[in-house]
Formats: sequence, structure tokens, C-alpha cells
Amino acid sequence: MKVLIIPDVHLKPWMFGDAEKIFLEKKADRVICLGDLLDDWGCEYDDQLYWDTLDAAVDFATRYQDTLWCHGNHDLAYVWNTWVSGTSSDPFARPLQRNT
Repeated sequence: MKVLIIPDVHLKPWMFGDAEKIFLEKKADRVICLGDLLDDWGCEYDDQLYWDTLDAAVDFATRYQDTLWCHGNHDLAYVWNTWVSGTSSDPFARPLQRNT
């Protein structure tokens, strides 16, 4: 079995498009995403990049439901409301809110 590993994403939504291409070319039988979807140095105020990344992840998860997902330390920082180096949950960064 060939497994495609999506490494730490860190606000790079294009990774999901690349992963889909590899998977559709039958170069892998299974996909694992290592998480760390959020946060990248110098991007803490780019709300759109956060939403683009989350939307790409949800879209990928919806289409490829057998994908295994790991929580990275940056993902859990938001769940646990804590700080890790480089995270935008840093108390000095503004909170991310979707305008609806």
C-alpha cells in the first residue's frame, strides 16, 4: 500500500490540490494529513489565507472521507486556547472572525 502524507500545512491551501492530483493519478492508496493547518510566520493577520486553508481542508475531507487526520500542535493551540511558538492564538494577534 502506498500512503500519501500531507505534511504540516501551515496556511498553504495549495497542498490539498497537489494531494488530490497525486491521489487521482493513483500514485497513492491512502492519504494521511499531519495537521498544523493553521499559522505561518508573518501571516497572523491574513484572515483570508486562514479561511482559504480551512475551506480547502474541509473540501478535501468531504471528497476523500477515508483520509486520516492528525491534530498538530498549532491546531490544538486553538482548541485548548493556549499559545505555541508561531501561533496566531498569541495574545497580541487579533482574533480570527469570519465576516458574515
